[in-house]
Amino acid sequence: MSLLAFLAETAAHGGETVKAPFPAFDPTWFASQLFWLAVFFLGLYFALARFVLPKLSDTLEKRANRIAADLDEAARLNNQSVEAQKALELRLSQARSRARETADKAREKTEAELAAETARVDADLARKLETAEGRISKLRADAMKNVEQIAVDTAEAMTARLGVKASKADLKKAVKAALEKRA
Repeated sequence: MSLLAFLAETAAHGGETVKAPFPAFDPTWFASQLFWLAVFFLGLYFALARFVLPKLSDTLEKRANRIAADLDEAARLNNQSVEAQKALELRLSQARSRARETADKAREKTEAELAAETARVDADLARKLETAEGRISKLRADAMKNVEQIAVDTAEAMTARLGVKASKADLKKAVKAALEKRA
C-alpha cells in the first residue's frame, strides 16, 4: 500500500517530487555568504599585501642580484681563464721549440758518436776476422792432411762392423777416388 500512496502523491504534484534546495543555493542564505566572502577576501588580501608578497618580492630581488653578480664573476673568471690558456699555449710552444732544438742537438751528437764507435768496432772486427780466417785456413790445411787417414780408418771400422773384409790398400784407393771426385 505504500506504493499506492507514493503514486497518489506523485500524481497530485504533477509527476514531480518537490525537494528542499541545496543549502548553499538557498536564497535565504545569500546575504550572509556574501558578507563572509568579503571578510575572508579582505583578510586574505591584507595578509598577502602586508606579509607574503613583500617577502616574496625581496627574495626574488635578492636572487636576481645574486644571479647577476654570479654571472659577472663567471664572465671575469672566463676572461682570466682565456688569458691563462693563451699564456699556457705560448709557453708550451716555446718549450716545444726548445725541446726540439735540444733533441736535434742530442741526435746529431749521438749520430756522430755512433758513427765513430761503429767505425772503430768495424775495424776491430775486420782485424779479428782476418786473424780468425788465418787460423781457420791453417786448421783446414791440417785437417785435410789427416782426412785421408781418418777416412781410411773409418771405412775400415765400418767394413769390419758390417762383416766385410777389405784390405787397407783397397780402402785407401776408394777414399782417394772419393776425395778426388769431391775436389
